[in-house]
Amino acid sequence: MEDTQKNNIDELDQSRVYVLFYSFFLLPLMITIFGVMFFLIVKFLTFETEDPYDLLNNIKFGSASKRWQSAYELSKILSDEELIPSDNSFKEMFINAYQKSTHDDYKVKMYLILAMGKTKDVYYGDALMGSLNDELLDIRLAAIQSLGQLRYTGATDDLSNFVMNSNYNEEVLASIISLGQIGDKKSISLLKQMLNHEEPNIRWDSAIALAKMNNDSGKFIINDLLNRQYYDSYKNVDQWEEDKAVMTAVQISSQLKDPYFKKNLVTLATYDSNMEIRNTAIQILRNVYNLEISNG
Repeated sequence: MEDTQKNNIDELDQSRVYVLFYSFFLLPLMITIFGVMFFLIVKFLTFETEDPYDLLNNIKFGSASKRWQSAYELSKILSDEELIPSDNSFKEMFINAYQKSTHDDYKVKMYLILAMGKTKDVYYGDALMGSLNDELLDIRLAAIQSLGQLRYTGATDDLSNFVMNSNYNEEVLASIISLGQIGDKKSISLLKQMLNHEEPNIRWDSAIALAKMNNDSGKFIINDLLNRQYYDSYKNVDQWEEDKAVMTAVQISSQLKDPYFKKNLVTLATYDSNMEIRNTAIQILRNVYNLEISNG
């Protein structure tokens, strides 16, 4: 009799365990799995492939949120040069959408400007020049960046004016970077002056901009950027910013091909904790200085 009661209790306990398992684990798991499957099926069935033409049409006819989102997507798509249309009809549609965006949400115009820069087609340079006078800093910064990517020499004077007269360090910095990309020799004198600027980022990017034009006036600054200890005095520079600065200095050092950089490059190639930086330094030492460093 006692054994029978014990068995009944065990079966009841097992039943309760099963109910708890089913209620609190298995059932929610099944609901989650079916929910994910349903979402994926619906997404697959409703997926629309949008090319640059579709996105421009969305910008022209879509809702307010659809317009700026499409402009953002366009700036992403055009990062792939194989997807950049080269026909005149697309270019005209693009310019037209950009001109009409003046009265739209500023994000539409900003992303269209950035998208134009991604094309690296100087065709858009003249149109972008007008945005250098925009009252919004974000629009001006986007135009400065894109004109640099286009290497549009017609922007050299305007960008130089920003460097000399802007009250915004980010505008000065963006202009210096773009001047380096454009490579117009007449900006060299101004960039040399900026090597003594009180703002470190402006000094650093001026040296890098000069190096892009094969001018070694800022090589002492670039060599400092190759030295990890140099950053110890800059408490506001985090690890990501430091790694980015070091990598940029490593890459630009290969353009100047100056033995002056060799010591710091060997240190980075041998001991640096960032493997991408270490490998890049090893490659430069091998290809530029014919020096082999073991990656061990």
